[in-house]
Amino acid sequence: MKTLSKIWNGFLNIFGIRKNSRYVKSYLNEANMRSAIFMSSVIFVLEIWLVLRQTQKYIIPTLMDSENTASIFQVLFQNTSNFFLLMSMGFAMFIYSIQYVSKVRTVKRLVWTSIFAGFSLIICCLLPLEFYYKSIKFNNDVNIIKGVFKIFFYISVVLFDIGIIFASIYRYKGGKRASLSSVMVISLFAFVCLMFGIMVSYGDFVSVKTVKDASGNLVYMPDGSGNVMYENKQIICFLMFTIYIGCLLIWNPLISIGILGTLFLGFYFAIKGAANFGQRRFPEGDEVNYLTFVISLTMVCISIYNQRISEAKKDEELEELATKDKITGLLSFEYFTILAREKMKEGDLGWGGGAYLFLNLSGFKIYNDQKGFEKGNLFLRETGKIISEVFPDTLISRQSDDHFVVFAKNEQLEEKIKKINEILEVRDPDVKLGMKAGIYVTTDRLERPRICVEKARYAYGNLKKLAGNHVIDYYDIEMHDDYLMAQYIVTHIDEAIKNGYLKAYYQPVVWSKGRTLCGVEALARWIDPRYGFLSPGKFVPVLESSQLIYKLDKEILRLVCRDLRHNLDLGLPVLPVSINFSRADFGVIDIVQVVSETIEEYKVPTDLLHIEITESALTDEEDTLKNTINRLHEKGFATWLDDFGSGYSSFNVLKDYEFDVLKLDMKFLTGFNGNEKAKALIKSVIAMADQIGMKTLCEGVETAEQAAFLEESSCGRLQGYLYGKPLTYDELMGRIESGEYNLAKELLR
Repeated sequence: MKTLSKIWNGFLNIFGIRKNSRYVKSYLNEANMRSAIFMSSVIFVLEIWLVLRQTQKYIIPTLMDSENTASIFQVLFQNTSNFFLLMSMGFAMFIYSIQYVSKVRTVKRLVWTSIFAGFSLIICCLLPLEFYYKSIKFNNDVNIIKGVFKIFFYISVVLFDIGIIFASIYRYKGGKRASLSSVMVISLFAFVCLMFGIMVSYGDFVSVKTVKDASGNLVYMPDGSGNVMYENKQIICFLMFTIYIGCLLIWNPLISIGILGTLFLGFYFAIKGAANFGQRRFPEGDEVNYLTFVISLTMVCISIYNQRISEAKKDEELEELATKDKITGLLSFEYFTILAREKMKEGDLGWGGGAYLFLNLSGFKIYNDQKGFEKGNLFLRETGKIISEVFPDTLISRQSDDHFVVFAKNEQLEEKIKKINEILEVRDPDVKLGMKAGIYVTTDRLERPRICVEKARYAYGNLKKLAGNHVIDYYDIEMHDDYLMAQYIVTHIDEAIKNGYLKAYYQPVVWSKGRTLCGVEALARWIDPRYGFLSPGKFVPVLESSQLIYKLDKEILRLVCRDLRHNLDLGLPVLPVSINFSRADFGVIDIVQVVSETIEEYKVPTDLLHIEITESALTDEEDTLKNTINRLHEKGFATWLDDFGSGYSSFNVLKDYEFDVLKLDMKFLTGFNGNEKAKALIKSVIAMADQIGMKTLCEGVETAEQAAFLEESSCGRLQGYLYGKPLTYDELMGRIESGEYNLAKELLR
């Protein structure tokens, strides 16, 4: 059964009985149009040659014959009109095919197509002259058939000319069924070619050769046996045009077999029947050759079809990878930007009529943690379908993770986001999932889609700053300056590093007992020649979101090691420095390797460098973080847990990770005065850290009262404006030299 099934499936595939996808159908149609470019150009050149040939062979001798009474127009018409018809329609088809394949719609190509098709129509209007000059006559059975073939030829040309003019206008206007109109055009083109081949070949097959006798009368020319000699010069014309059509109409083998079979059978009976009217008989040997030719051409059509199908399916797979998102089936972001750019150029969506939406599925991380990645991916697919239902006939893409982008008409956007949230709420009420959106309304049709999406994303990021439960924010003029600054930071970070615009500032850290200077924390500052002093609050979040923060952190590490090396070489006081690495660094660089290579370059002892890891980073890759901390300890670096109590705190952090120092976030000291709960909480955290072998540091100390309380609570180190703001390296050394800061005993030499 399996063997029979394979044979049956192979039969279905070979003969194109299986239904093809829309992409494959489009591919076959475009392949036919590419063939039409070649075929129409051949016809155009061939007809020019035939016009020149007819002119030299018939027109010029006739005109030079003083006894010939025919008019110049009659001679031209009878000998060249059909060739001019094919030449003009061939060029019209050539231009249309190029326009279709190149997917470029221009007025120039539309005009040229219409001119040559119109020229064919004008010649077709001269059909009555065929009767007047007796080119068409119905005086016997053979001439009736010849006349009918010629009339059908004219009809086919008229239909083609009207069809191609209509299709060109329709395509130029951006018609959605342009492929269907193109199928009509190429089918009519094939019909004209076939009718011409049938008309010429049949007429030639039944025509006899004539010569003038001594009296100037036309008489039949006999062959070697004394019989009438037939023309038999252009019988191959029909066969040639069927080859053309066999190569053109490659949509389905069964259709090709049906068309070719019908044509060959009909033409065969027409030639065979000529004998009944007293004309020549179809030679038996030619019948065999005729049948062999039919079979061979059919096999060629099947072969071409299957080759194109194979190529189409391969291209379809590649296009799927390039244009579709694997998880949701939506547009890939790269393809989304290409289509969006085309759409903006075509219509009014680039002048305020269109809007880019950056959508974020809030709560999805919790959903993923609870139900697993497989169900998470399934939910992303369902979310994509929901967005597609709410925004029909719209460009939609999953940019990354749980982020979607939409390019739609600037109409009822808030209502549509609300509708999406209503559907999401019903889908899974256990996990509170919701959609938030940043929106950018287009202002210029030449705007780059990527920039528009970034602006929409920037508007979404601004939602976090708004009070209340906002789900939508529009990119406006107020955001524009911030956005330009963010772009400036991203594009100039390398320049800032190269030219020394980034500086390492140092904030003093003191022992709570004795208030002697025991170390410093390195903080990044950007002194820009254009904007002056840039606060970390401006450039750090931007670099984190763009995954470029590692460049900043590596440069600050280098500057710190350089300053430490300077002091070591000159015998100046050397303070241990703590340096913070962003959570975004862990997914981009190997922090242990970077730190090790840098201190090796500057020959800095490991005990002079403390690595701070923000608590929020521990919510990401748990195994990676544990491995990093263990490797740092193995190389002799102390690790500090930064920002404990910033809103992410979990006692699991203290249980699962091995840190040397616990840094209490300054938020612990907010509302310190009169807040007994805050004081009790601080004491408890410090005591707990001491019990598990962790030293403590509290940052944000601003008053003597806070410092006294922390000393009483056994907090080991203090940091804050009470002991100094972040200082440049020279300022720090100056204050140490002046005695403003007393060094801790362990730092004295």
